[in-house]
Amino acid sequence: MKLALDIGNTFIKWGLRHDGAWLNQGSIPTQDIHLVLPLLNSYHPQALYVANVSSKRFNQRLHEMSAPLKIATFYLTGESQLAPLINCYDKPQELGVDRWLSLFAARQRLQGSVLVVNSGTATTIDALNHDHRFLGGIIIPGLTMMTRALHVGTANLPWVTGKADTWPKNSANALTRGAIDATVGAIMERHKQFIKESDGSSISLILSGGNAPLISPHLSLPHQGVEHLTLQGLGYYIDQHS
Repeated sequence: MKLALDIGNTFIKWGLRHDGAWLNQGSIPTQDIHLVLPLLNSYHPQALYVANVSSKRFNQRLHEMSAPLKIATFYLTGESQLAPLINCYDKPQELGVDRWLSLFAARQRLQGSVLVVNSGTATTIDALNHDHRFLGGIIIPGLTMMTRALHVGTANLPWVTGKADTWPKNSANALTRGAIDATVGAIMERHKQFIKESDGSSISLILSGGNAPLISPHLSLPHQGVEHLTLQGLGYYIDQHS
């Protein structure tokens, strides 16, 4: 039995993995990382697998929790070998492990060319071609970060979640719909570019992340929604290394 931790900027998604399946899953606020210790004490996992895109000091915190319990801990990074993927990033050490594991999870689910969208605190849009090469991708602010930036940078715009009306008639709705449209537009543009570079071959699209339910209804491209894609990638990695 192995414990997987996907440490994001807002939440830690965790999952207990055994024989290729999840026995249990959950999430805790990243700021409450101390709550990992009760998980370790409750489940007594054989090993801990970590994908951390938040503060590096959390790795030390985890070591302090797991070492006394003699739990082997493995930290994945953008440089980790995830066969059959080929990392074409200029500096793989700068690649967020969440993006890398999401691509790995996408490949386990789908063959051919795949556009992988993860929308949380930030939104990433990454291209994986048919021969397993990660071509690169973009990072844009997540929906909350977009609306917060406008609230901070202007005198009279609110920072509240509105409705995604077709033609918003108040500022809260205008901000929310604007952030969604900007995100959808970026996805559509990346998809169009990927199609062009793939000689017109079909491109699958995976959408994940906490904002996926808000984006999905406004995305006209066929797509597959997958919850907790980075955590899924950790699970597949554990399966291959057990």
